[in-house]
Amino acid sequence: MFQKTRGILLKKTKLANGGLVLKFYTEEFGVKSFIGRSSKKVKNTFLPLSIASFSAYANPKNELNNIKDYETEYPLRDIYQDIYKSNILIFLNEILNHVIQEEEKNLQKFNFLIKTILELETQPLSMDFHLIFLMQFTSYLGLEPDTESKGTYFDFAEGEIKGSIPTHIHFFDESETVLFKHLYDLAFEEGISAQFTNQSRKRALQLIVTYYRYHTDMRELKSLTVLETVFG
Repeated sequence: MFQKTRGILLKKTKLANGGLVLKFYTEEFGVKSFIGRSSKKVKNTFLPLSIASFSAYANPKNELNNIKDYETEYPLRDIYQDIYKSNILIFLNEILNHVIQEEEKNLQKFNFLIKTILELETQPLSMDFHLIFLMQFTSYLGLEPDTESKGTYFDFAEGEIKGSIPTHIHFFDESETVLFKHLYDLAFEEGISAQFTNQSRKRALQLIVTYYRYHTDMRELKSLTVLETVFG
């Protein structure tokens, strides 16, 4: 039985027969892959992080099934044309492909991603957009750090600030901890507006990526170097 759902396109893989394997993060099924075909009438139907509605049969045996009644919900343009937004889009898309794996419904996470994509499309770009997203997204992954404790060293293995140097190597030093905590405040505290300098922005990105790498299956990010160059 086909069921209507909405989805965010995470990955597109071309098949030898002209078909496509489309990996979506869906509203109803979590992460699922389906078979689709490009439309000759509508160019660029399947673009990274595009938002669409369609009917699909979610096979519990994980077999690939066709989708039908495919319709793009939002005509995203700016995030594909603006050099800064497009590089953030590529980076976020790569991040999501690494860290979202579950095949289950999670409306809060899905709605947060929809909100993020639409903000990137419609709002004036903050140069810290990608940093704030990464920090906010930790709460939907069960990884939100504890920065309330008093101390000077952030233990990213434990996800909390410590008063003394941890006995292992997985921690940020004093200056890095200050920077990481500032990123947390930007992401979660109202009334915080001070942005990063180019140098501190680059370092903050390295820190939050380090945190993700420790706690998820995220490996080398091909888009990271380009992003650092564009925003550097």
